[in-house]
Amino acid sequence: MKKFLAVASLAVLTLAGCGITEEEKVLPKKNIDLVALGDSLTVGVGDEEEINGYAGRLAQAMPTEMNGINEVDLLETAKKGRRSDELIAQIKSGDIDEELKTAEFITLTIGGNDLMKVMRENITALKKSNFDEQRPLYEKRYEEIFKLIRERNLKAPIVAIGVYNPLTVYTDDSSQFEEIVDEWNSDMKKVVESDKHAVFVAVEDLFISNKEKVYSDDYFHPNAKGYTNMTNRILDTLKKKDLSELSGGKIEMKGDQEDE
Repeated sequence: MKKFLAVASLAVLTLAGCGITEEEKVLPKKNIDLVALGDSLTVGVGDEEEINGYAGRLAQAMPTEMNGINEVDLLETAKKGRRSDELIAQIKSGDIDEELKTAEFITLTIGGNDLMKVMRENITALKKSNFDEQRPLYEKRYEEIFKLIRERNLKAPIVAIGVYNPLTVYTDDSSQFEEIVDEWNSDMKKVVESDKHAVFVAVEDLFISNKEKVYSDDYFHPNAKGYTNMTNRILDTLKKKDLSELSGGKIEMKGDQEDE
C-alpha cells in the first residue's frame, strides 16, 4: 500500500510539472463561424499575400492559438469604402441576419471612412471642429451597430478594432489628426467596453510612419506585415482580456490554464 501511495504521489507531481491538473477541463473542439464585418481593413485591401488581411490570418491562427476550435469558417461580409451608416444599412437590410445569428465569433473594423468623408467634404478649409461636429454622430452610429448585432446574436465575442492615422506616412506634423483619432478611438472603446462579450483592440501605434514597412503601395492600407501585426495584437489582447470569459467558456486561449 505504501508503495502504491508513493507511486501515485510521484505521478501527481509529474503531471503537475507538465501543467496538467485533476481539475483541468478539456474543451470539446468544434468548427466555428467567424463573421467579419466592416470596411477595407476587414476585406484585406493591400494584402499582397491575399490571405484576407487580419480576418483571414485570425481564422488561420485560431485553431492553433485557442482551445475549443477545430476549424474556422470565415464569412466575409465587409466592403471597401464602407462607412458606419452603410454598415447599419447592411445589417438592417437583413442580408446577413443568418450569418450573424449563427456566428460564434465576430470581428469589426469601421470608422476610417467616416473620418475620410469629413476630410474630403472640408478639404479646402479643414479644421478640427469639422471632426468634432461629426464625432457624437459617429459615436451614436457605433452604438447602433452594436445594438443591431446584439439583436441578432447576444453572446458571440465581438473583436472591435480601432482606427489609426495614415497621415504619419506623409508628414511628421500630424499631431492634430492624431488627437482626432485618439478621441474617436476613445468613444469607440467606451461603447465596446459596455458590452461584456466584446473587446476593443487598439492598433494606432502599429501604423506610426512606415519605418517598419507596414503599409501597402497606396500608403493607406496595411500590407501583409501590417495585417500580421494586427492579428498578433488581436491575439495578445484576447489573452489579456480573458477570451474564456468573453465567450462564456466556449473558447479560451491556449496557455490560460497554465498561467492561472
